[in-house]
Amino acid sequence: MASGPFSAKDHVEITTLGLEIAVAEIAGAYGGYLLDKKFGTLPWCLIAGVFLGFLLGFYRIWQEAKKASKKK
Repeated sequence: MASGPFSAKDHVEITTLGLEIAVAEIAGAYGGYLLDKKFGTLPWCLIAGVFLGFLLGFYRIWQEAKKASKKK
């Protein structure tokens, strides 16, 4: 049961996109942390990993926004 102007499919797509963004952030942070532990550079690789995850997450938002604008 969808509420508001969004259909049930829209809700699933929005939730999936949110999870993809969260996973990109967590994976970037974890990968950066592991590199920091290996090279002893804490917190620089962690910061870079978080930034990279953030960029990848927003890239996904941009892709979905382009796809949605083409539908209309």
